[in-house]
Amino acid sequence: MSDEISRRPQSTYGERSRGSTGRRSPKIVRALVFLSFVAMFMAGGYYSADLFLKLLDRKNVVKQQNVVSNAEDLQKLLAAGQTDELVASRRELAVYPLGEEGMLRASLKVLSDIQEDEIMLALRTVFAETSERWANQIVPKHVYRDGVNAYIDLPASFTEGLAKLPEQRALLMLTGIVRTVVENFPPVKQVYFLINGRWVTNVGKIRLSEPWGFKTEA
Repeated sequence: MSDEISRRPQSTYGERSRGSTGRRSPKIVRALVFLSFVAMFMAGGYYSADLFLKLLDRKNVVKQQNVVSNAEDLQKLLAAGQTDELVASRRELAVYPLGEEGMLRASLKVLSDIQEDEIMLALRTVFAETSERWANQIVPKHVYRDGVNAYIDLPASFTEGLAKLPEQRALLMLTGIVRTVVENFPPVKQVYFLINGRWVTNVGKIRLSEPWGFKTEA
């Protein structure tokens, strides 16, 4: 009995398991090695191309000109007049900041862009160039346009500073803002003022709840 049992074939499940595992492992390893080589070749290619372009740039074979990384650099490029290619798309805006003795007129050169962005840039210039120091720190939050209406969303510091001005100077500041928008961005004809996204009522005797514009001759 014992001899018959001993002569029966032994189970090779463990061997088959080990063998099957051994057969799958090389495929995974080969795939990883292949992907590693692909990644190395791609990295080497990018690095070589970068070195080659830098070499051409040093020898003035390939030269990148008029490349800017932000709006400030773009304005410097426009002011310097370093390129003739941008002249066709450049336009000049009239801005009206408040000076020591009244409203001033200045010019701002910009590239033609989305109208809301141009309005935002013009308003920033109006505040930056005003003689009132508190206003120099004001940055408009948003600008919206709906047909003939423009909506300017300003921080609370605007009405706080406006309330401290004599009424005449406060009116001149508001007039300069409205004139900057209406003159440069047709078909806008009137401006609404918002504070932190909400309608504002009065600042002293000045009513900001109503639209601001200029009377047009019939």
